[in-house]
Amino acid sequence: MSSAKSRSDLSAAFATLRRRFEASLPERSAKMLVLMEQPSHSNLADLVAEAHKLAGACGTFGQSVLGSHARQIEQLAIEIDSKDDDERLQALPSLRQVVLEFDIAVNAAVQASGELETEQAVMLHQPDTVWLLLPSATLAEELTRQLQAFGHKVECFTDFTSCLKRLQITAPAVLFSAINIDSCGSLFEQTLLLKQLKQHSSRLLVLSDRDEFALRIKAAQQRADAFFVSPLDVPNMISTISELLEHGTRQSGRVFIVDDDKLLAQHYALVLNSAGIETHIMANTRQIIAELVVFQPDLLLMDMYMPEYSGAELAGVIRQYPSLKRLPIVFLSSEINKALQLSAMAYGADDFLTKPIDDAQLVQAVKTRLKRSLQLKNLIEKDSLTALIKHSAIKEAAELEFERSQRYDKPFSVVMLDIDHFKAINDNYGHATGDMVITALATLLRKRIRKTDKAGRYGGEEFMLVLPNCPRQQAVTLTEHILDAFRQLNFTADAKHFSCTFSAGVISSEENEFNNAEQMIETADKALYQAKRAGRNQVC
Repeated sequence: MSSAKSRSDLSAAFATLRRRFEASLPERSAKMLVLMEQPSHSNLADLVAEAHKLAGACGTFGQSVLGSHARQIEQLAIEIDSKDDDERLQALPSLRQVVLEFDIAVNAAVQASGELETEQAVMLHQPDTVWLLLPSATLAEELTRQLQAFGHKVECFTDFTSCLKRLQITAPAVLFSAINIDSCGSLFEQTLLLKQLKQHSSRLLVLSDRDEFALRIKAAQQRADAFFVSPLDVPNMISTISELLEHGTRQSGRVFIVDDDKLLAQHYALVLNSAGIETHIMANTRQIIAELVVFQPDLLLMDMYMPEYSGAELAGVIRQYPSLKRLPIVFLSSEINKALQLSAMAYGADDFLTKPIDDAQLVQAVKTRLKRSLQLKNLIEKDSLTALIKHSAIKEAAELEFERSQRYDKPFSVVMLDIDHFKAINDNYGHATGDMVITALATLLRKRIRKTDKAGRYGGEEFMLVLPNCPRQQAVTLTEHILDAFRQLNFTADAKHFSCTFSAGVISSEENEFNNAEQMIETADKALYQAKRAGRNQVC
């Protein structure tokens, strides 16, 4: 999909939500007027709840004046409801007047809205696209071949002018550029090109023919993500690019949204989706645990006040489940009373955001909390060399998928992989080169599997894949494609070039009546050694 079409679609989605919200305002305002006809304690409580929701939602949908007005209604209704009967009767006319003024303001705001559209910032770069700006055609060809083997789309340029011209149309996710290009000067002198990259949120990696502190400072000033020195360490460069692209897409995180205001929840989801964050809106509070287990979020964003159960009560229930104890919970509410915020957080929440919240602030706040959550998760679960999950975590993922497969009667597959003749690689080229081969295969696995799949380092040079909702033939085809890409990678050590292969065993839950995930792992391991005995470099 083109960048222009993406922007158009996103703008249309935001506009549709805003129009739906504005269309709902007269009915919601009329509901508050009805509640004022018989202002019992119950009706005042309903008025407070409705005004509270509107105070948070109006600002989000560009109606900040209405939001302030709704908050005034909420606070005045709370104050009046706390009075004794005589004082309450005397104060009710002032509340009716405020609600009536809100109704008038709603009608005026909806009429004045007209055709106004909310502009939303959209990333212009093409996902998974790498541009190479290099004077050496030989190096560019080698890098193109290697990057394409990892599934990246590549464009090459030999001068700053042609790259800048292309930037007027589209932009890369990552630009890998030499600092100095013959007769073109220095990259750091290309002010317009560097400005365009920043505007499009493209990542920058630089290659220098010399390692100088002054050059590294200039790279840091341009927010370059990496600084490489000739001769280029190609596997390290490929791994760095893959990590950047993963963090920009797959690793942005998953957010579970709980809010009884459906339009507001949809707006939050749209805002976060536009920033590359996957979301799920809860449909039924009674099913929250089941939905959390299926979605496996990295962050829970929850309103504090809802009709059936409060956010604090739901947070308390979530913390009763060991598998959900580490899930970060952030309340997003119109509540401004700090004492009540702290009281609600005592049930197990980690943070509090106050509605209304600007879209950019929401994205930044969520990204910051996701980053911390993922960092902690990675420290606990990830292998330091490969950035894949560790032995215990990948086995736990298999057990979870086995249970899910049994519950929903959908097949899932387990794949065991082992690098062929790995001892010979260590003996002939050294353990550092062996680590480089392991890292390359790990990067390839991360690139080629789906978002829902899991890849783990089972031990040494052995890896395991857990593939949900994936029958055997689909798993075999995926593994064969990964093997074909791994064969194409070239490694260099002591001026010698070599390539590698692996053997793999595949097992699916649909093939046998397995009692648990452990049996599947053992069967996949047997299939792996069958592939080894049959001559290696194959999938069984």
